[in-house]
Amino acid sequence: MFASAGRGSRIPHGASGTTLVSNTRRGVMNAPLGAAGRRATNEVASWVPPLARLGYAAKGVVYLIIGYLAFRAATAAGSPEGATGALSSLADETGGQLLLLLVALGLLAHAAWRVVQGVLDPEHHEHDAKHMALRAFYLLSAVIYGSLAWTAFQLSRGRSQGGDGSGQQLWIAKLMDLPAGRWLVMAAGLGVIAYGLHQLVKAWKADVRSHMTRDDQWIVALGRLGIGARGLVLLPVGWFVFNAGRHYNAQAAGGTDQALQMLDRGGLLAVVGIGLVAYGLHQFAKAAWRRIERPT
Repeated sequence: MFASAGRGSRIPHGASGTTLVSNTRRGVMNAPLGAAGRRATNEVASWVPPLARLGYAAKGVVYLIIGYLAFRAATAAGSPEGATGALSSLADETGGQLLLLLVALGLLAHAAWRVVQGVLDPEHHEHDAKHMALRAFYLLSAVIYGSLAWTAFQLSRGRSQGGDGSGQQLWIAKLMDLPAGRWLVMAAGLGVIAYGLHQLVKAWKADVRSHMTRDDQWIVALGRLGIGARGLVLLPVGWFVFNAGRHYNAQAAGGTDQALQMLDRGGLLAVVGIGLVAYGLHQFAKAAWRRIERPT
């Protein structure tokens, strides 16, 4: 079964000494390559937690401004604004262009974190339909925040942008050009509505402690109020998107600004504004105390 290859050594019958030496060399060469690959992966993964924290902080800034403008519109003057309008308001402030650039970098970091969550699944969700849908939502969120990062970058260079609705109408129009695009848009609208309802249920059940290393009552209170307000805003946004697909009219899709205008009934907009400020503050808490899993 074995043929002799010299004192104290055996090779499989039919294998030449040259083949054995070649395989041995290949194994020796692959070992350092594997170690180098693991080191590179670890170095890349080490950047994920700080990127995620920067992203949550930038998201917090955006929602703080949206909430403030909504509350001001309800109690004083002006009209509520969506994310694009909130960013545009920074351009007129002292140092606004630098702040916009920093926010753009932060939003880009948040988009990258969403891609990691959707593709690499570092938090090891189950592979059932619910969690697969959540991972798909992360990827959609990456597109949204990547687009918002681009908007912030353009504003930092002094270029004006349209409202939330204009950007949304653009991607809906492109989506409807695809085969069965109308149905995809309607499904996206229903998905946004479902996620809004999910957020309201989380707020009701106080299910806001997930992945947090601290669960102080003030953090829980901010989370409940903020997630509830955001869920309420998502309901009309989802309805706008659904209607755009139903009527095959991208112009019917409205953004956060139009959703807030729709909620301007009595004192509701003021309450929602306070809730969105709370949501922004909760994002800062997540930037500080959320457990960030590194991809492996």
